[in-house]
Amino acid sequence: MFETALRRTKPKAFALISIKALVPALALLSTNLLLCGSAFAESHESIAIHTAQPSIEYTSGPQPNRTAAALAANDKCKTATTEVHPQGYCELVRMDNVPITQASELKANTQRHPLFLWRFTSNTSTLYLAGSLHLLKQGLYPLPLQYEQAFKLSNKLVLEVNTDQISPGEIYAKTQAAARLTKQRYLRESLSALDYSRLARTAALYGVPLQALQSYKPAMVYTQLSLMGFIALGYDPELGVEEHFSKSKTPEDILQLESLDLQLGFLFAQSMETQIAVLMDTVKQFDEIETVASSLVQAWAKGDDTAMAKLVAEQNGSSKLLRDFSEQLLDQRNVGMSKKIADYLNTNENYFVLVGAAHLAGPNSIIKVLEKNGFHGERIYSDLPNLRDAPITHSTTEVSHTP
Repeated sequence: MFETALRRTKPKAFALISIKALVPALALLSTNLLLCGSAFAESHESIAIHTAQPSIEYTSGPQPNRTAAALAANDKCKTATTEVHPQGYCELVRMDNVPITQASELKANTQRHPLFLWRFTSNTSTLYLAGSLHLLKQGLYPLPLQYEQAFKLSNKLVLEVNTDQISPGEIYAKTQAAARLTKQRYLRESLSALDYSRLARTAALYGVPLQALQSYKPAMVYTQLSLMGFIALGYDPELGVEEHFSKSKTPEDILQLESLDLQLGFLFAQSMETQIAVLMDTVKQFDEIETVASSLVQAWAKGDDTAMAKLVAEQNGSSKLLRDFSEQLLDQRNVGMSKKIADYLNTNENYFVLVGAAHLAGPNSIIKVLEKNGFHGERIYSDLPNLRDAPITHSTTEVSHTP
């Protein structure tokens, strides 16, 4: 949704920075959908470059959709450069005629800027609370060293949902059960002919044939569509912040704030009216997904929670349905996750907690809920050389290096 000041709606992308559990389930489904044909026979091309030799372009050649084109271009680049250029990485720079913002342009360009990272302390525990994006580009790594330091100073990693404790088959089965239609037979029965036509064209553009999704609720379609849109721009679920840190923790040291069933419920238990409103709002301005994605990632990289909150808030516009949906997806969950975080601070462990960045921005963020309950965190800045040596002030302050 992400409306502009002129009330023009934009794609529904923020579900992918607030609902972690869906990413692996959707990735499983995406593999099958990319192989499906489409009634809208168009040819699409993506271009990739290698950062060590950006003057050479690797084209996908004609592909049936933008997502397939992105994967093909990236594969060609990797095949041609893996041995020749061991340093650097492949990156998409164009999707059809749409320029793609490179990772170097998404990063913060100032030495000192806030991070989506806070430190909370009690008499017995230290907890680092970090904002995550569930999909990233290779060029956005390495992360600022303060994230890595906070992780190393914590013996427990806490995720929204620890999907590593659940088999891919179980995740898929639970998602199928929650996402399938129960009262209608087919998705098209819930949409007008005009809306369905618009949806079909957008879905075909990104390799999501609706014939394969006819038995699913609208929420499954708009989350799948958003995921495929991000992949077409070069974002990878395997490079999400949770994936990055989970690889360095043993299973017994990874905890969760919510359950898979709870997260699925927040999306798929919404009324059909709400799901349709979100779906069609996604479709309406999906052509602007590159701008939406870049703005989102830039806000995260710069630690600009004001911009992040604005992106999330503007999406709702004047629609009560969309405002209510956002309140349930973010505000209500923030209360529950804050209670769990407060409980951690009453233990003898140290924690590195990762939540979608949208949960740490705005007047009803986890940060604000914790403050209302007497827990005050310290904002970490990018110029702090060593978290271990940073003084603890027990208040919501800026923690940075002072020359």
